[in-house]
Amino acid sequence: MQKGVLHIWYVLYSPNQKEEELLYACKQHLTKEALEDAFVFTCDRMRRYKGAWHLERNPLFPHYLFLESRDEDKLTEELKRYSKVLSVLESDGKLVRVEQEEEAFLRMLCGAGHHSQMSRGYIRDGQTVVTEGPLRGKEGLIRKIDRHKRIARVGMASMGRFREMQVGLEIVSKS
Repeated sequence: MQKGVLHIWYVLYSPNQKEEELLYACKQHLTKEALEDAFVFTCDRMRRYKGAWHLERNPLFPHYLFLESRDEDKLTEELKRYSKVLSVLESDGKLVRVEQEEEAFLRMLCGAGHHSQMSRGYIRDGQTVVTEGPLRGKEGLIRKIDRHKRIARVGMASMGRFREMQVGLEIVSKS
C-alpha cells in the first residue's frame, strides 16, 4: 500500500452469512492496525402491512460488508488468518477496493452514519422535485421512480460501469 494514503474502503461479499454477523466477527477478530472501521449501508424504505405504511431500515447492499483500512496488506493477512471464522469470499484472494467516485457517492447519499434516510418530494409538470432527504438537490441521479413501492433507483457511472441502487423516495403529490 502506498504511504500517505489514508482510509480506503473495501467491500466483502458473503452470501452465507448475514451482514451483521460478519460485521461483529470482523470487529472481534481483526486488529486496529488492520481494520479502522467495518460497517454495512442501510436505507429507509416504506412498507405497507396491516393497513398502514411503516418505515423500515433495510440493507442497501444485502450480503455486503464494507471495511475501512489504512493497510491493505495487513487487512488481507488477517482476513486470511481468520477465514474459517469469517467465511469471507474474496475476488482472486484480493480485497475489492471501492473506487473514490463510488465512495464519494455513498458518503453523499448515506452520510457518516452509513444510512440513507427516506427522501420526500413531488412531481410537477413531469419534473421530480425532492424537498427533503439525501436526494434533495440531487434529482439528476434519479433514474426511475416506483411510486407504489416508494423507492427510487439512483445511480452513477464509475470505471466504465453503471452502478445503481434503490433508496426510499416518497412522492407526496403529482400535478
